[in-house]
Amino acid sequence: MIAAVLYDLDGLMVDSEPFHLMASQEALKKYGHRLEDLPLELRKSFFGKKVVEVAGEVLDCLNLPLAPEQWAGERLEIFMRLIETGVSLMPGVERSLTFFDSKGMKKAVVSSGDRPYVERLLEITGVNSAFDAVITGDDVTLGKPDPQCFLIGARALGVSPSSALVLEDAYAGICAARAAGMKVIGIENKYNDNFTGADLVLASLAEIDDRVLNLLSDHGKSGG
Repeated sequence: MIAAVLYDLDGLMVDSEPFHLMASQEALKKYGHRLEDLPLELRKSFFGKKVVEVAGEVLDCLNLPLAPEQWAGERLEIFMRLIETGVSLMPGVERSLTFFDSKGMKKAVVSSGDRPYVERLLEITGVNSAFDAVITGDDVTLGKPDPQCFLIGARALGVSPSSALVLEDAYAGICAARAAGMKVIGIENKYNDNFTGADLVLASLAEIDDRVLNLLSDHGKSGG
């Protein structure tokens, strides 16, 4: 039985991925590079990961003699400025929150992002009071696809991993949820085409209802 729901943030709850791309582009421009200088498959692998880990991969690929923490910090400063222009909720977020509340389920945000921007995104979009816990990249030593973040989230809500449902839009997050022993629903977006490992894949959070919960229960009984 599902007792709690763990929400990813970027691309799942908030339409922030364009801002992440713009921040990365501007942060690279300072050093004479563009995102397009990175292989497409490498860029696609970034979604869902901790920024400092992504920074390390970027700097290694471009042979830039910088500490990952330095470039990540410069990029974060740009990102924080950009989001003040306004960030929108993704379709179905508020409906899904109301649905899970009606079921008496606890809810947490589990993001790879730094705490300042996670908390600011939740404030800007007005859903900061909707969650019982907020786990960020600052709370873990290993980012997604490692399961640490989701295990911490379940512990913060006082539930077992097997009774937690993860909502994710990134492949790294789906892998992390599976490794944590949790159910996971993949939510489609234009930045990810790999939902391998998800129990179900939906077009948006608006599709979550009793039928979906029943399908997850049946999926578990079949051992799939």
